[in-house]
Amino acid sequence: QKHYCRGLCYLAKLFLDHKTLYYDVDPFLFYILCEYDECGFHPVGYFSKEKSSDLGYNLACILTFPAYQRKGYGRLLINFSYELSKMEEK
Repeated sequence: QKHYCRGLCYLAKLFLDHKTLYYDVDPFLFYILCEYDECGFHPVGYFSKEKSSDLGYNLACILTFPAYQRKGYGRLLINFSYELSKMEEK
């Protein structure tokens, strides 16, 4: 799973010029949104958040892959991150 998460970070760096890369992905939780069709699951975007954020941030990085933009997935990821924060009482 670490390799998959590192791969996501490297892939995000291709599309986000301000993205900071960390080799260690252990301090982060990754939430990946996928579409499903007859060929299987396809990641459309993801967000990561720090397991423990001193500043109370609910997102570390968010990305919707270009082929899936303008379909509401980014808004869904943001809303989901806020709902998680509410459940965690942060």
